[in-house]
Amino acid sequence: MIKIGLMIVWFCNFSVMQSQVVSETQRLRIYMRNSSIVYKGVLLFDDGREMKFMTDEIGPLIIKKEQLRRLEIIKPEVKKNVERGFFNLNDESPFSTRYNFTTNALPIKKGNNYTMFSLYGPEIHFAINDRLNVGYMTTWAISPMALTAKYSFKSKREKLHFGLGTLLLSSGHTQSGKGYGTLSYGCMTIGKRDLNITLSAGYIYWQGGAKKINPGYYTTEFMSSNEFSTYDNVPLRLRENDYGYRAINSTFVPDSNLSNGYLTRGIVIGLNGIMPLGGNAHFIFETAYSQCNGSREAIVKTEHRTEPADAEGIWFNKYNVYKVTVEPYQARVVMFSPGIRFQSTESFAWQCSVTGIYIKNSHDRFGKGLPLPMITLFKKL
Repeated sequence: MIKIGLMIVWFCNFSVMQSQVVSETQRLRIYMRNSSIVYKGVLLFDDGREMKFMTDEIGPLIIKKEQLRRLEIIKPEVKKNVERGFFNLNDESPFSTRYNFTTNALPIKKGNNYTMFSLYGPEIHFAINDRLNVGYMTTWAISPMALTAKYSFKSKREKLHFGLGTLLLSSGHTQSGKGYGTLSYGCMTIGKRDLNITLSAGYIYWQGGAKKINPGYYTTEFMSSNEFSTYDNVPLRLRENDYGYRAINSTFVPDSNLSNGYLTRGIVIGLNGIMPLGGNAHFIFETAYSQCNGSREAIVKTEHRTEPADAEGIWFNKYNVYKVTVEPYQARVVMFSPGIRFQSTESFAWQCSVTGIYIKNSHDRFGKGLPLPMITLFKKL
């Protein structure tokens, strides 16, 4: 009986403490267990077993204590923004962890799952807990594709965050699914969700799945007439014929002389950030630099022979000898992507940006530039 009495006293004291911690005049953010829905409202009463709220979304809400995951007090400045119809990114929006292509070190709270749709493909991401989230990303052609994971570490400083992540890469149905690799990275974010800057660095490893010809000498033979003298101009790169063989021009190369594509690896560094523009708009920027080293085939014609024509002077044999070697290959990639994101609700946002990519490899004197317009939709699940 003494134990029961002590439990009753403790229970009453706990209820009083709860009423002291949360005032009925304070606006709250209400997180439910087993649900990604977040309500906003005020507490009407709490009897220790049940709680009643007046919410903005559905009006009166009565729940049992075990259904509640946590309560957060909405600060006065956030309340002001809500009344004006603005959405504050500091309200733990899952979209605040993304820029465009890249992510930052900020965590996604458990249950804040989201998906993205752009002109180039979809993504979906799940928050396993308050620190770990996983996802899947691909193109509309479902190739290439990647599985993603990121872990955000706790920090003693409110505006300093660290994270580690990886992407498991696959060529998908292209290259017969034999291309694979990883992109592992670490990132550091300074600031809060609506105003921050992120420095990231990573390492990319890619094993190509396309077939290549092993180093050596290969002879091609053509039976042609004078009117087909353009055979010399046929591209020397590999191609498939109707029988599935690889060939230089029209000479078959047996499978014993073929192997999977070359290995490419290198570093990737990035500097990204977000800042408010006023109202529901935020400016997003991404920059990245990558330097990758690998190798590629070099095919050179070393000899050309023509046998005499037949008795009628029409048909003759032509022989070309090609030397296949492996030469080093290096590529540098620079990316800059400014954009603007618009978000007025907790569950939806959209973003427009223009991405510029410059690629310079060791066999290209001037390099090539590529503009990529982007429109991205964010939807909380």
